[in-house]
Amino acid sequence: MTTIEPMASVEAELYELSMPGRLLGKEVLDSRARRIGIVRSIRISLNPTRSELIVKGAEVEFPIDFEKIAGVGSVVQLNSEVRESEEIEIHDVVRLQKEVLDDIRAYLGGR
Repeated sequence: MTTIEPMASVEAELYELSMPGRLLGKEVLDSRARRIGIVRSIRISLNPTRSELIVKGAEVEFPIDFEKIAGVGSVVQLNSEVRESEEIEIHDVVRLQKEVLDDIRAYLGGR
């Protein structure tokens, strides 16, 4: 008799190599049009299957399920209110973009 072992959870985090990119570094607005952060990365998980944006706010990072995205253009617009993050200012967006870019460079070995 053969037993099938359950597949372990697999998770990957994806980054773009430009800032801002098609998603990376874009401002994220909740349903009340509050600027809550920028897209830091995309996380994909298998078993269970899930895809999320990782949003970097003023003092917090948090996941947003793709189902909560209303649209993507010059910003990422969500279809729900976000309470995990305080509203940020435009100068915070520039600072957060620089922090994310510095993190990506560090991952790539200082390139």
